[in-house]
Amino acid sequence: MGGAASFIGFLTNNVITFVFVLSLLVFVHEMGHYLVGRWSGIRIMAFSIGFGPEILGHTDRHGTRWKLSLIPLGGYVRFFGDEDASSKTDTDQLAAMTEEARAQSFAGAKLWKRAATVAAGPIANFILAIAIFAVLFSVYGRTVADPVVAMVTRDGAAAEAGIEPGDRLMAIDGVKVKTFDEVQRYVGLRPGRTIVLTVERDGQMRDFRIMPKLVEDTDQFGNKMEMGRIGIALVDPLITGVEPNGPAAKAGIVAGDRLIAADGNAIATYYDIGRYIGDRPGKSIVLTIQRNGEIRDFPIVAETLTETDASGNKKDVGSIGIAPIDPLVASIAPDSPAEAAGLELGDRILSVDGQAVGSISEVQRYAASHVDKPVSLSVERGGQTRDVTVTPKKSAETDIFGTQIEIATIGITDGQKPIRLRYEAYGPFQALGEGVKQTGSIVSGTFEYIANVIGGYMKADQLGGPIRVAQLSGQMATLGFSAVLQFAAILSVSIGLLNLMPVPVLDGGHLMFYAIEAVRGKPLGARAQDIAFRIGFAMVLSLMVFATWNDISSRIG
Repeated sequence: MGGAASFIGFLTNNVITFVFVLSLLVFVHEMGHYLVGRWSGIRIMAFSIGFGPEILGHTDRHGTRWKLSLIPLGGYVRFFGDEDASSKTDTDQLAAMTEEARAQSFAGAKLWKRAATVAAGPIANFILAIAIFAVLFSVYGRTVADPVVAMVTRDGAAAEAGIEPGDRLMAIDGVKVKTFDEVQRYVGLRPGRTIVLTVERDGQMRDFRIMPKLVEDTDQFGNKMEMGRIGIALVDPLITGVEPNGPAAKAGIVAGDRLIAADGNAIATYYDIGRYIGDRPGKSIVLTIQRNGEIRDFPIVAETLTETDASGNKKDVGSIGIAPIDPLVASIAPDSPAEAAGLELGDRILSVDGQAVGSISEVQRYAASHVDKPVSLSVERGGQTRDVTVTPKKSAETDIFGTQIEIATIGITDGQKPIRLRYEAYGPFQALGEGVKQTGSIVSGTFEYIANVIGGYMKADQLGGPIRVAQLSGQMATLGFSAVLQFAAILSVSIGLLNLMPVPVLDGGHLMFYAIEAVRGKPLGARAQDIAFRIGFAMVLSLMVFATWNDISSRIG
């Protein structure tokens, strides 16, 4: 009963966003068919969002029945002369038509008009995706990270090839890269295949041949996915906070240790270790760390905590009591106010002018607003607490976007290497161009994934059906409307590509028939088309069953 209730709750929480997203995409797809069909002089009998019994509808002055149907898993446009919603021709009706009526039917239209009408659906999906991406880029812009390696994981493909922290990634397989995200996308789709990474090191260009390793990743919602990785990251996973009497502290982990691996799995960021431990409440984990140049293994049993995820579901998660933030001084700039005041590496700052702090960033923010004013720090050193007075001074700094600013500082950091970010704003035409690029990237990525599955580099279990789409829709809704729109754009591209597959009953199957008709000078016979439609229907049904099985397996597995 508990499992059934959970499943029903899952559907209830996600169904509204799911219906909105799918209905939007179906409407745009079918509107493409409708508009080009009307422009071509083809009479349209019905425009439906959903399948099955009609819920509500209206017949316009052209005789088209606009309706909303019960099952919101698609839609259709039925043309004059069609036998059903799949646009299969009613041969008996066609034979009985007058020449005037035949000219208004879909089957009686010229070949190029039929092809244009069918192709308009998928094309409308691509146009919608481009438009959504363009709007998002225009309104929000985007923040990107320079492709500079901050950390190389031990035993990763990059480390084996000779990549080092500080290397700037310039190109992959001869294709120039400008952001770290471009590198991740390219590598993620090429597990098990050798790529050539061009890096800049000490002013010189070097090429490295690297084979990305296939890894299973987990996003913030717990969704698992496979992707290629070479073991590079933007941040260095240095432990700066250890919870007193927590599992990590009891095992001997101390601040300053650098995370290398968990159970032999390479760690690139705190996000990696957080997800790995979070999935293993109450289980023993071997944490590999680097301390003073030496590699050590520490067996730790993760404690069990209960938290609420982004979808509102309570679940048990593992924790070992380490944190990426801690008011621990990891570096002191030469000739800085901190050095002059006598602060030392390893000092833990407990309070600033009597106000408790939880991270070095809090200290930095306080100092920034107290230029040339003495500030009292309560510092823990060697188990003892002492007070230190320091006076913040203005200095030229570079912020995370690469902008030179003048700010009051005392010259300390928490040891985390900063990610160099920059904000990119786009005008209308630039945003449109980026929308086209983003859509093209999804198309090429889809084909890369299919090639990986066929080549045995990746599994086919990432193919999802209605349940997974509903799940992702609900998860995106927790992140805001812009995330829902972005998801809709990605899904719109997928729907466009799916419909272009050369499978009878899909738009691509119809286009395949029209190509054959153009070559032969006449259409395939009714029997041949009937057999093809039956085969196509079986293929689509099999794909739906497989995708739905993946959905169910991912939820119970």
